[in-house]
Amino acid sequence: MLRKFTITEKGKKKSNLPRVLSFFIRVGGSKSINLFLAKIFGLSFFWLISENWLSHVVAFYHYFWIYIYHILLLILLKLSVFVFSFTDYSILHGYDTLSIVGSSGVRIGNPCVGFGLLFGFFALIVSYPAPWKKKLWFIPLGCFLIILINVIRIVSLTISQYKNGEFMKLEQHDFYNYIAYALIFILWVVWVKFVVPESDVFAPENKSDSTPKLT
Repeated sequence: MLRKFTITEKGKKKSNLPRVLSFFIRVGGSKSINLFLAKIFGLSFFWLISENWLSHVVAFYHYFWIYIYHILLLILLKLSVFVFSFTDYSILHGYDTLSIVGSSGVRIGNPCVGFGLLFGFFALIVSYPAPWKKKLWFIPLGCFLIILINVIRIVSLTISQYKNGEFMKLEQHDFYNYIAYALIFILWVVWVKFVVPESDVFAPENKSDSTPKLT
């Protein structure tokens, strides 16, 4: 059978399923799973049409979308410069370039800012049924960690380009994506296992009150 149970000493059934699956079954079975997947699909569809259509055909949306990339680029560049301030390297930087004096440096294009990964993490946490007060601090924390590993990548590429360029020969975009996917998976596990306890997910009003009432 798909679902197995063990009997505890108190006579209660305890699910052996992973936390995420048991959550969906307890909240409402396939209905909750479908709702979660529908939200993920809807946000993914929103990303696709925004990235590949709306930002190209609608003028105001184009500027809005480009502005998000602009903000992410500035954050990456400022943080990278901040990291270099703790080293002995002399650096030069422009709007989207970063280099150590004596080298050609690196250029940070739109595909390098990690917008898609950040949006994917955002969609995953937003779609999960949990209190918003937890989402409002966990989403920024997760996004900061994703941006941080991107900053480490940019700094490493800049130093590598200055020295011998060995790291530049790697498929560094794929390498970064693999690390980011692993980080998002770890954040997801932390989210469903530690951050959102069952006492918060299963609100009292969602449970049936079997206590008899006197009239």
